[in-house]
Amino acid sequence: MKRVDCRARLFAFLYSSERVVLHFFYTFFGRIKSLLIGVDLGRNVSFNGTVRIDRFKYSKIVIGDNVVFNSHNAFNPRGCRSSILKTARDSAIIEIGEGSGLSGVSIVSWSSVKIGQHVMIGANVSIGDTDDHPERLHTEPLPVIIGNNVFIGMNSIILKGVTIGDNTIVGAGSVVTKSLPANCVAAGVPCRVIKVS
Repeated sequence: MKRVDCRARLFAFLYSSERVVLHFFYTFFGRIKSLLIGVDLGRNVSFNGTVRIDRFKYSKIVIGDNVVFNSHNAFNPRGCRSSILKTARDSAIIEIGEGSGLSGVSIVSWSSVKIGQHVMIGANVSIGDTDDHPERLHTEPLPVIIGNNVFIGMNSIILKGVTIGDNTIVGAGSVVTKSLPANCVAAGVPCRVIKVS
């Protein structure tokens, strides 16, 4: 019994040490890359894994203080892909408010994606303000706005033109096609309000 506990403690120590090393490595290079390509980067932003950031000329990416990106399974045990932040044309905007946490998120903006403060976004969520291949579908982008203190469950999809009100919870695997009010719980495909608090 004691031998098993000793091994568990050793594993916990090694796991914790791995997280420290990965955090330092990815954050160091993530911050350098972000600053070099012109991201407006707040204080204490953490890149825990690979984050692909592409900023189109004359577009804007703003990341607030104390934002955390988890893109490595050492930081999200459910597993998550690399995070993506991409502006796709001139004057596009991505804004992420302070104290937010995002795991393996994909955010692509042709117009505007604004995420409030203290928003938690689960693993592998996709957020986009346009239909894919708008040049073929002949559609226009519509802004996405996510309020403060919102929780979005893993594997959800947030589509163009959606506003999610403050303090709202979106269940895992939801496809949000229409705006959601503040202070509610919503889930499903398509996502709908199931509880108002």
